[in-house]
Amino acid sequence: MMETERRRMAASLKTLREDLSQAGRDVWLATLGALAAVEEEGRSAFETLVAKGRKYEASGVLKKRFNEATAQVRAIGRRVDSGLQDTSKAVLHRVGVPSHAEIHTLIARVEALTAKVEAISRKEAADE
Repeated sequence: MMETERRRMAASLKTLREDLSQAGRDVWLATLGALAAVEEEGRSAFETLVAKGRKYEASGVLKKRFNEATAQVRAIGRRVDSGLQDTSKAVLHRVGVPSHAEIHTLIARVEALTAKVEAISRKEAADE
């Protein structure tokens, strides 16, 4: 009886080993099949995305969005520039550096005074 039991157990182990081997092989083949499906579907999906991208690009939406973004960046740049100029003017004013307008006013006053001095000098030269 022990011999029969041992043969039955050996047959059972052999069947189990064959079943496990077949299951491993099936998992391997399923993995390869999944990889092949992803590769085929991936190409198809890629081609579909390229076609949609061309259509989207041709619609002008992308250019419109780019122009809107560019306009926003320029507007922000102008605000930053204006803020920097205001801050620079305030700092220079605190330090005592005259503004562009103040310098032009001073130049005009100096030119007017120079003209008066020259007129007085000519008049004195003529009187002599």
